[in-house]
Amino acid sequence: MKHKIVAAVSTIAAMIFIVCITIFGEAEYITRDDLNNTQNRAVMEKIASIVLNDSQRNDEISPNEIVKVDVNYGDFRGTGNKDAVISTDFGPRYTLLSVYEENDGKYNFVGEVGLFGDTDDLRVVYLENKGQDTIFIDEIFNDKIGAFERMDYDKGFIWDKASNGFVNIYSYPVTIRSDWNATWDTPSIITEPSNWERLTQTTKSLLENGDNPIIKSTYHQEYLVSSDNNALNVPLNNTYNLVKERDLERDYYWNDEWLSFIIEEKVENSTGEKVAVLALWSDLPYFLPEYENVDEANDYNDLVKIKRKDGSTAIVNKNTLSDVKEVRKISGNDA
Repeated sequence: MKHKIVAAVSTIAAMIFIVCITIFGEAEYITRDDLNNTQNRAVMEKIASIVLNDSQRNDEISPNEIVKVDVNYGDFRGTGNKDAVISTDFGPRYTLLSVYEENDGKYNFVGEVGLFGDTDDLRVVYLENKGQDTIFIDEIFNDKIGAFERMDYDKGFIWDKASNGFVNIYSYPVTIRSDWNATWDTPSIITEPSNWERLTQTTKSLLENGDNPIIKSTYHQEYLVSSDNNALNVPLNNTYNLVKERDLERDYYWNDEWLSFIIEEKVENSTGEKVAVLALWSDLPYFLPEYENVDEANDYNDLVKIKRKDGSTAIVNKNTLSDVKEVRKISGNDA
């Protein structure tokens, strides 16, 4: 009798376990069916809940705030297997990008690519020299402080085995539109007519793949002034007239040492250490107009973005950097 009771209790416990798995088990994993059904509201919230939990961001936002889920696939770790990169968009200025690996139809968390604001154009780009896929996405910034400005940054990421995580390999504004009223610079009460100005930038980029990949970018930049002197808000597009424009070409070279696309290497004078130059402020369109304060314009154009050996980035004056001097090895014949 005692053995029958124990057996009955074991059977009931097993049944309860099966029922719990049936009811709650699916909430623990993202499945292949989930990723094929990301338009379904219940599936969206399930994916959002799992992603937030895996990224330990449960206290930042609620799963029911999810707006959109995008999925793409690639061999991001060079294993020969296709992982899923999942973009979970929770509305204004909160998009989480994460990667999951498949195991028997269930997806397990690999790592977080990053937390972004508004995003667009999630895509997978294969790098031949690394033998693995990378992740690119556009991050959109809308600013209404000092000017009405929108900037679309193209950002790229690669899996780094050394750090066991995703690292940024490219980040640059490919689209810029900035509107401002020059009368805002007047410290006194504005009584003069409106003077709306606009700066724009569009970009055409091409990846030349191979053993030494290069991102070749051509930037078209324009400075325009509106003929509408009465507008209190940003005038209509057809009121703007072109004043000045330029086309600029810039190449970004892949560098294994920096695990990034860079413009060139320099030496930071304060440390004597090599740094990678990632961006030049003089490439941006903000000083296409001719400003009265020439020194301010020159100071701005002298700024560059660098990456240091520890992975940190900084904006410094180019005068704090020097050219890299090649050290020639002395052979026995030269001695």
